[in-house]
This record gives sequence, structure tokens and C-alpha cells, in this order.
Amino acid sequence: MTAYKFLAAGGTGRFSDFRWPAPRDDGPGEWVEASGPLEDCRRGVHACAPEHLLDWIDDELWAIELAGDVTEGESMLVAERGRLVERVEAWDGEAAQAFADACAWRARDLAIAALRRVRLTEAAADLVASVELRRMQETAVRAHAQADGSVGELSGFAADAVALAEGKRPEMWDAEAPRTGTPPTRGAIAANVGFVVAHAAGRGAVAETGREEAYADGFAAERARQLAWLRDRCGI
Repeated sequence: MTAYKFLAAGGTGRFSDFRWPAPRDDGPGEWVEASGPLEDCRRGVHACAPEHLLDWIDDELWAIELAGDVTEGESMLVAERGRLVERVEAWDGEAAQAFADACAWRARDLAIAALRRVRLTEAAADLVASVELRRMQETAVRAHAQADGSVGELSGFAADAVALAEGKRPEMWDAEAPRTGTPPTRGAIAANVGFVVAHAAGRGAVAETGREEAYADGFAAERARQLAWLRDRCGI
């Protein structure tokens, strides 16, 4: 069966550090075989179906052929054998950054909706008028200072999302704040921003309905929106 696999740069497994045999000019790469019984996250060739792509975002996306016994976990496929077929060229650093930026703009929309609900219309209008991410972040920081509770929280998430999309820590709203450690890859940035904004959507659903149970639906709806973006960009 054909599935998909995200890998770190150079065709390397993010957690295993295993470098996968690349496809050759005349066909797929060499088969990689697992030894022993299959076990999620421990033993076997791991891949995913299209609906679980968001859970594994990384720098490279590959089509992979699976063979032998294949088991299906909550968000993964585990097989006895697998081989890389071809790289999905549409997913690259530019696409990963575009995904992160789109998620940051979505965080702005969530903040705008929250501000309008409590009639902070001027702050909402300022966010609407922000046409580039850095300006949007500055506006979200001001809205965060004005609003209380969940509305302030969602404005803070919008500011966080911009920082994360730039590869910074979420609280680093100061554009001049120094970076520490190894900068994240664009794949890592995309994965991080997507999850954080889905969390913001969950919190927004709670704020809108007044029910904590609404979090799961808000989170799931945002992840579905992100998955549609990713699949459309990659032609999957």
C-alpha cells in the first residue's frame, strides 16, 4: 500500500536518526525491513495516511510503499517493510513557512472574533487593518493589554503565533530579543505553529460557547482546516 512519511532534512528519521535509502533513477529506494513484532513508536516501519499528516510534519514529505503486515494505530501506520517511492516536492521550506504564516493569520482571525464579541471594536479594526505579520503582532500585543480573560488570551495567542512563525519563543514579542539555541527548521516551525493555533481555536470555542466541552470541537475544526490547506498545497 502507498502512504506518506515525513522525514528530517536528508531523508533521516526524526526520532530514529535512520537515513532512508533514497529512490533511484529507475525506481523506488531499497526496502527497509523491521525485525520482531510490530509496535507503535517502537518497532516497525512507520508512516501515515493522508488524514494524519499534521501529526508528523517535518522538513521533507515522501510517498512510501508499505508491504507485509501493516497495522493501523491512532495516528500512524506500522508495517513490516517499506521503501521510499518519491519525494513530494511541493512540500519544501517555502511551503512550510507559508503554512506557518497562514496559521498565524488564522490566530489573528480568532482574536478579532473574540474582540468583537466583547465590543472592543477599535482593537478588532486595528487587527483587521494589519497587513503584515510583524504589524499584526504589535497590534495583538496592544489588544492583549486591553482585554481580560479569554479575549486577552486569544490576542496573546495571535502575538505568540507570529513569534513562533519567525522561529522564536512565543513570549518573545520584542523583535530585538536575542535568540538562543539552535534555530528550528521550517518544518518544525510549521508543526509548532499549527498545533498552537489549533489550541487557540479550542480556547476560542470555549470562550464563545461558555462550555469547556467545546474545546475538542474547536481544536478539531482548526486541524481539519489546516489539513485541507496542506493537502491542497501538496496535491494529496
